Order: sequence, then C-alpha cells, then structure tokens
Amino acid sequence: MSGLKQYDVDPPNSDANGIAEDQQPTSSVAVILNGAMCDLGTALQFDIGDAFSAGVGGVALLFESAASWAAVTFTIVGKDANGNPQTATHVGPTTNNTTTTYWSQITAITASGTVATDIEIGAADVMVTPAVVLNHLSDSAATVAVTGVTGTIQFDTEETFDNIIADGIQSATWFTKTSNSTADETTTLSPNATGVRLKVDSFTDTAELQFHVSYNPYR
Repeated sequence: MSGLKQYDVDPPNSDANGIAEDQQPTSSVAVILNGAMCDLGTALQFDIGDAFSAGVGGVALLFESAASWAAVTFTIVGKDANGNPQTATHVGPTTNNTTTTYWSQITAITASGTVATDIEIGAADVMVTPAVVLNHLSDSAATVAVTGVTGTIQFDTEETFDNIIADGIQSATWFTKTSNSTADETTTLSPNATGVRLKVDSFTDTAELQFHVSYNPYR
C-alpha cells in the first residue's frame, strides 16, 4: 500500500506590510503585528491558515525600510512550516531582505536596537509546503508530481536525508532535486531520502499549483 500526500498551493496576493505596518520599534520592545494578514484571526498574531491555502506550510518574511538596519537583530517567535515551535534571529534589512526561515505562525518579533526609520514586514513571495516524512528504508523511491500550474510561478522540489522527526525541519539540510520549474512535472526522488517539500521561489498574483507525493509508508 502506498501513501499519498496532496497539497494545494494557492498563495494570496502579495502584501509587503501584511505582518507589520510601518513603525519604528525600539530596543527590546516587540513590533506590533498589525498588518492585514494578522487582522484575519487572532489579534496581533499571524497564523498562516487565515490567509494562505492549506498546502502552504510556511512563508518567508520580507523586511523593508528606507535605510539600512543591518546592525539590528530581530528575534522572531512562532512556529515552523510543520507547526512546531520555533525561535530564530534575523538581521535587519539594508532596504530589504528575506528570512531563510519559514513561518506558519508568528507571535512576537522583537528588535535588539532602535530602528529610526519606518520598517514594514510582510509575507515574501517565498514559501514551502509542509515537509513530508518518507520511509528511507523502502525499496522504492518516492515520486512527486506538480500539476495544475496556473499563472507565473517558479518552484523547486527539495529533499533531505536528515532525521527531520528527531532534529526538526529547520535544522535539516535540504537539497534541490529540481530547480526553477515553471510547469507541470513528475520527479523520482533519490533512494533513502527521509523527507521532501516543495519550495516556491516566486509568483505573481493568482498563480497556483498542486503538489503530490507518492511513497511507501512505514508499516
């Protein structure tokens, strides 16, 4: 019997200040999570299911400001793309930059120093599906299919060989199996891969796709 996971990746329109609208946080004082995406559910909190389709596990954050704040570190508290608690630090933008971590929930963002020009935080056009745990002992490699690609969207299929159950998603090393794809495709993963996910690199409004993973589950 094979296992099958299916994810609908249907991101909302881009919103550069969807997490936090223009403000100037001071040292050790939390940023106010007052963006439109944070107003859809629990007040002053970002929950990905309020704005994104169920197939989007986590989204990278986009920091923007008119000045450079590379000397300021932002501590982000929330949950990762599979809903596990996560805390990470991010260096402030030199006009703009994007986190390398992905978030399904954000409950706090705190700056290490005072930011003296307006800064805004939004959901970047970069996101991942939840990671699918694979049976690395299986004689048959898992396969993935991307179907229903609509609009302009670029994506990668990523696989890992780390123990993501024990060590977590963000600590895993992810390898690109297919890159910069823009149309429907089917791919066989490497033997002994322990996990797989789809990463969206960029998209324009109204783009979407479906991601399917077929594998032999643990018995």
